[in-house]
Amino acid sequence: MRKSTVCIIHEAIGSHNAIAKITMDSVRQALKAGFNVTVVAKFLDESLKGQVEWLPLFVPPRLFLFQWLSARPAILAALGKRKFDVIHVNQPQVASIADVMQCHFLTRVAYERHCLETRHGIRPAIVRIQQQGVLHAEDFFYRHLNPKTRMVFCSEMLQNDFHKLYGRPNNEAVLSYSFPPINFPTENERNDARVATLGGVHKDIIVGYLGGIDERKGYRRLIKALEGENNIFLLIGGIYTDDFVAPTLKGRFKAVGLVSDTATFYAACDVFIVPSIFDPLPLAVFEAVSRGVPVIVSENVGTLPHLLKYNAGVCWKENEPLVPLIYKVISQKAVFNAGARRMAEELSEEVYGRNLLKIYEEVLNEKHNYNGKDRTL
Repeated sequence: MRKSTVCIIHEAIGSHNAIAKITMDSVRQALKAGFNVTVVAKFLDESLKGQVEWLPLFVPPRLFLFQWLSARPAILAALGKRKFDVIHVNQPQVASIADVMQCHFLTRVAYERHCLETRHGIRPAIVRIQQQGVLHAEDFFYRHLNPKTRMVFCSEMLQNDFHKLYGRPNNEAVLSYSFPPINFPTENERNDARVATLGGVHKDIIVGYLGGIDERKGYRRLIKALEGENNIFLLIGGIYTDDFVAPTLKGRFKAVGLVSDTATFYAACDVFIVPSIFDPLPLAVFEAVSRGVPVIVSENVGTLPHLLKYNAGVCWKENEPLVPLIYKVISQKAVFNAGARRMAEELSEEVYGRNLLKIYEEVLNEKHNYNGKDRTL
């Protein structure tokens, strides 16, 4: 009796970014269920080496448009003539060969909401050209989707956007990311985090943001909302923030660049804000909530229904003042932390695993008329 085989594909499987973390969760759940697991990836977390068959993926070192366009031939080359019971991909370039395509983002929606690169200068212009190329390439792959591919969306918001743009897939499901284990910091740990991140213990309210200098992430709206607030300090991290300056927040602002130790970053914050123009399911929301930080998100964030359901955060509506919301969530921190504990129970890694394996089993049934006698998980 042979074990079922699954091939999981994404350029990075580890802690590199949100999708890499979710892909690593999928690999671990497949291993736990007894699958023989093969991965196609450029980067693989050390903890998984030796547990899976690793087919190295070549990714060009620069120009993300070139990386995007070269992904399909590179993945197919890595796969060769191998066959698997389930092929689970996280990149639309190979959705046509997938049994399960996990959809995390739609460039077309970002474009239609006018939140692709808009800054002036040579580097932003190069980014803008590449974004346009990815936009049209992504459109092509989603409009030529394999009708047998099961589309898995990270949020209902993203699912609805996909329907409007490309129609309703024959097979689809919504699968939320897993919520990290609760790890609320003590007051001493919070003070240590502020010293490490800010250079000292501040009396001001510390508002955290990790979206980088990205129009889609809504950083401009956040900065404008905090102008003139002398008791609020903005801690900003993410791509292109190393040398970023916010003149209107002089003395009440610090940019820290890319953040590898997110646990310390969250512990330094009193409130975490995601003001995105479009964000299907930012993992940072779950991570911040798990660290005991009340979260405020815009109406365009796919995690919002979870926050409202469990009372672990609030919505920042368009044209609504932000500062009253900040004081509100700080005053209700105990309530939000109780909601965080409920989220940890109902959206745990184990729950994610059960839902993912249910999808795998459905694929096995459809592809192989699986009856549990000739193949095991």
